[in-house]
Amino acid sequence: MSEYMRSMRELIDAVDHAGKNFISINDLSNEQLYNLFELGKALELFNRSKIDLFDDKMLALMFFQPSTRTRMSFQTAMERMGGHVIVEANPKVTSSVAKEESIEDTMRCISQYANLIVLRHYDEEEARRGAESAECPVINGGWGHWEHPTQALLDLYTLWRRFGRIEGLNVAVVSPDMVEARTGHSMAYGLARLGANVSIASDSDRRTPSEVTDRIRNEFNVELNEEFDFEQDSFNEFVRKQDLIYLPGCSAPAGAKADEFKTLMDRYFVRYDTLKDEAEKGHMIYVTHTLPRRKGEMDLRIDNTPHQLHFRAILQSVSIRMALLASILGN
Repeated sequence: MSEYMRSMRELIDAVDHAGKNFISINDLSNEQLYNLFELGKALELFNRSKIDLFDDKMLALMFFQPSTRTRMSFQTAMERMGGHVIVEANPKVTSSVAKEESIEDTMRCISQYANLIVLRHYDEEEARRGAESAECPVINGGWGHWEHPTQALLDLYTLWRRFGRIEGLNVAVVSPDMVEARTGHSMAYGLARLGANVSIASDSDRRTPSEVTDRIRNEFNVELNEEFDFEQDSFNEFVRKQDLIYLPGCSAPAGAKADEFKTLMDRYFVRYDTLKDEAEKGHMIYVTHTLPRRKGEMDLRIDNTPHQLHFRAILQSVSIRMALLASILGN
């Protein structure tokens, strides 16, 4: 075990992110991302067991928006590494935020208890102010409609584990509303930087913010294909050209907005028969959804076939989030 621990420390050091925030997928270089993937792969051994790396460390989860997978996978990841977790899953009701405490004071106080904070928040600007006030590192667990970098991280990792590469893959990020699809923004950045051929499909009146597309094209000097206003037939012809269809789900809108989104999503419905037909020709197309999803976004028969990656990504989310926590907490 001592030799294994030495190897683990080397992998953590290779990521070179100790003591730093993780606010955007762009906070890590390509080399750091791949080193993080290697660390995650090594930690997969402990997805269902335990390794005592951080038994003296405390993680705080502050979630101003509902969450199942992000919150529970971070908690699982920390506890699998022997660490401890404070969970505030409804701070607008059960914390001093309900008494109008500022986000700055809240985060400054929590920093005194925790070595690291994961913050999910409905308002990007407020979240930024909170992170700037914290006296320990902060991870973005989904901020407003801007970015959700750890979701993109686990999906990039799952893709890397499936193909052994990301470079050269044809990947489409698909949502009728790409304005609010924060995971889609993070994923488009990561895919483009790591060499995938990226297409974004959306309605033209809800296209990806120029902040994202301009940065990909100009700062990262990467070609980006945008497609607009599909109908279901033309969309499924587009699907045939891809290796992965990525459905970011537009932050799972609720109530009346959910019904509207479902109607829009019908034009981007991934048909099982399309995937089956291409597989018979020797071309395997994968589909993943960031979850939660709504009935009508994709053919649910896909779930029970080799084409789906969304449920396979759940277990792998533990190991890559273990890797992220370890890289920030350091040795």
